[in-house]
Amino acid sequence: MCAPEIALEVEASVPIEKTHGSSLTWWFRACCFCYSLVGIEMAWRLQAVECNCPSYMWRVEACLLLMQGCLSFLHDAYFAGRSPAAKAADRSCATFLTFCQPVKLAFCHMDFAQWGLLACSWTLGLLCFCAGARAFAAGKGLRYQVFHTLWHITLPLGGYLWIEYTRASVYAWPSQSGSSSLRGAPALGAGHDPHEIFWNTLECRGGTLLPVGSN
Repeated sequence: MCAPEIALEVEASVPIEKTHGSSLTWWFRACCFCYSLVGIEMAWRLQAVECNCPSYMWRVEACLLLMQGCLSFLHDAYFAGRSPAAKAADRSCATFLTFCQPVKLAFCHMDFAQWGLLACSWTLGLLCFCAGARAFAAGKGLRYQVFHTLWHITLPLGGYLWIEYTRASVYAWPSQSGSSSLRGAPALGAGHDPHEIFWNTLECRGGTLLPVGSN
């Protein structure tokens, strides 16, 4: 598997005219914003991910993801590789965010599902990126768009699933009066609708979000 920086060098070494071998499709342009969507999701679920892993820089990553969607669109779709400034900004932010994913293993305690989501989405994303870079170098415009779009989808989708799984795992709702608190996804259906309890009534205790005032 090629490393991201090697694949980026392959792209940079190809004459810029090859990016215009075929017209850019609407889905190629639209999927550039997948990063921004998962950035919004991360910002929305910030209390849950910070409770699960308080030492990681979630706020910084959420801001960078929001920005990355715009940078990706500018470089890949709007300028179609013709702007050196857009290319440098997109490359720098994307590379940093890509390497942030395995760094989470050093800051966050993950169960098997969290680890699997992170590893699978990161690996599949890089494989798609490398396949897209090879198609780009060969001048195969449509093939490049397919694999580069999958690169734009796999990592954000993995991030979304990771966040939603983590959000479920840090909830703890009392199932019945006098019973002990349940933890994780089973607790979400244990006698309480999660939407009935708002975020400002929850507090983090030992990696679990509990209703304020609960024992």
